[in-house]
Amino acid sequence: MSDSECCVTDKPPKWIFLFDNPLRGLLTRPKKFVSQHLSKGAVAVDLGCGPGFFTIPMAEVVAPEGKVFGIDSDKRSIEVLRLKASNHGYENVEARVASASHAEFVSDHSVDFVFANLMLCCTLDHKGVIREIKRMLKPTGSAYLSVTRRLKKDPRDVNAREWQTILSEFNVIKKWNGIFTRRAVVFPKLID
Repeated sequence: MSDSECCVTDKPPKWIFLFDNPLRGLLTRPKKFVSQHLSKGAVAVDLGCGPGFFTIPMAEVVAPEGKVFGIDSDKRSIEVLRLKASNHGYENVEARVASASHAEFVSDHSVDFVFANLMLCCTLDHKGVIREIKRMLKPTGSAYLSVTRRLKKDPRDVNAREWQTILSEFNVIKKWNGIFTRRAVVFPKLID
């Protein structure tokens, strides 16, 4: 087989194991978590999906009629996600290499649930990501947002003031402030 025919996802990079391993699955229970926000036939977006730790359980919950967009800027993660979706037989996963602030391939107001777990604090364009989430969500849709609380300064940080500004863009269903993370479940504000 030539190099051009070789699939780089035949052997995922070792760092993938940090984000997608059985121990994390036992502690986090991704299917149980996403089942609280999704049902059969729903359309979901996993922003910053990585290798699909939550994307595959989302696809299982919404199958067979629903759809899940897995979006990440890391090409290798998307390759791994595509391979996993194929191996599990999930044809309802559309994995895309893209910025979370530029996901125009997702139609306006077409998404029931956006999952942005610890991804806002991995980008510099917080406003662009929030704009995209608001654009994607149906008026009845919801989003799960979370950010880390870092000890060291980082330009990607979402500080307490910015977090409150982000939440003010939505109606907040529930929010938690932990030692290491801030989390919220939100839905769009209705425009008069």
